[in-house]
Amino acid sequence: MSLNDIYNLPSSEKLHLIEQLWDRLDDKDVVSPDWHKDVLDDRKNRYENGELTLTSLEDFKKNAYNNNR
Repeated sequence: MSLNDIYNLPSSEKLHLIEQLWDRLDDKDVVSPDWHKDVLDDRKNRYENGELTLTSLEDFKKNAYNNNR
């Protein structure tokens, strides 16, 4: 199957392919760069210091929907 074949698939089949690929990924093969940890550590520190608040996914979606109107 070529990339062009994949591009021409219906969205449902593309998603199915993505799911199959995702299920076959091995955690040991996926290495995050060091800066990912740095960003997460920074966010955790900011949260613990009260400089950052959390928003539920549900509230985020509501706000994003309302802001795009």
